[in-house]
Amino acid sequence: MGGSFKCPGCGETTWGALTHCPKCGESLTRKCSGCGGTWRYIYADDYQFCPSCGTRVEPAKLGR
Repeated sequence: MGGSFKCPGCGETTWGALTHCPKCGESLTRKCSGCGGTWRYIYADDYQFCPSCGTRVEPAKLGR
Protein backbone atom coordinates (compact mmCIF):
# COMPACT_ATOMS: atom_id res chain seq x y z
CA MET A 1 0.00 0.00 0.00
CA GLY A 2 1.29 3.48 -0.88
CA GLY A 3 1.39 6.55 1.34
CA SER A 4 -1.49 8.91 1.95
CA PHE A 5 -2.27 11.88 -0.30
CA LYS A 6 -5.11 14.32 -0.98
CA CYS A 7 -7.84 13.53 -3.50
CA PRO A 8 -7.62 15.93 -6.47
CA GLY A 9 -11.41 16.28 -6.48
CA CYS A 10 -12.37 16.99 -2.87
CA GLY A 11 -9.17 17.07 -0.82
CA GLU A 12 -10.09 13.97 1.23
CA THR A 13 -7.06 12.05 2.54
CA THR A 14 -6.73 8.85 0.50
CA TRP A 15 -4.02 6.18 0.13
CA GLY A 16 -2.17 4.39 -2.64
CA ALA A 17 -4.26 1.21 -2.73
CA LEU A 18 -7.42 3.06 -3.85
CA THR A 19 -8.31 3.70 -7.49
CA HIS A 20 -11.10 6.22 -6.74
CA CYS A 21 -11.83 8.54 -3.84
CA PRO A 22 -14.29 6.96 -1.38
CA LYS A 23 -15.83 10.38 -0.65
CA CYS A 24 -16.38 11.89 -4.13
CA GLY A 25 -15.55 9.12 -6.64
CA GLU A 26 -12.75 11.09 -8.37
CA SER A 27 -10.15 8.96 -10.16
CA LEU A 28 -6.85 8.87 -8.27
CA THR A 29 -4.75 8.39 -11.39
CA ARG A 30 -3.49 10.80 -14.06
CA LYS A 31 -3.25 9.95 -17.75
CA CYS A 32 -0.59 11.16 -20.18
CA SER A 33 -1.96 12.94 -23.25
CA GLY A 34 1.02 11.72 -25.28
CA CYS A 35 1.21 7.97 -24.67
CA GLY A 36 -1.83 7.17 -22.53
CA GLY A 37 0.34 5.98 -19.63
CA THR A 38 -1.10 6.43 -16.15
CA TRP A 39 0.32 7.13 -12.72
CA ARG A 40 -0.99 7.85 -9.24
CA TYR A 41 -1.92 11.38 -8.10
CA ILE A 42 0.43 10.77 -5.18
CA TYR A 43 3.19 11.67 -7.68
CA ALA A 44 1.34 14.55 -9.36
CA ASP A 45 3.52 17.27 -7.82
CA ASP A 46 6.74 15.33 -8.46
CA TYR A 47 6.31 14.66 -12.19
CA GLN A 48 6.82 17.49 -14.68
CA PHE A 49 7.18 14.98 -17.53
CA CYS A 50 5.52 11.63 -18.20
CA PRO A 51 7.69 8.85 -16.74
CA SER A 52 6.90 6.65 -19.76
CA CYS A 53 7.38 8.91 -22.81
CA GLY A 54 8.68 12.30 -21.61
CA THR A 55 5.65 14.39 -22.64
CA ARG A 56 5.34 17.54 -20.53
CA VAL A 57 2.68 17.09 -17.83
CA GLU A 58 0.25 19.87 -17.02
CA PRO A 59 0.13 20.73 -13.30
CA ALA A 60 -2.50 18.85 -11.31
CA LYS A 61 -5.74 20.78 -10.88
CA LEU A 62 -7.54 20.30 -7.60
CA GLY A 63 -11.32 20.42 -7.45
CA ARG A 64 -13.89 19.53 -10.06
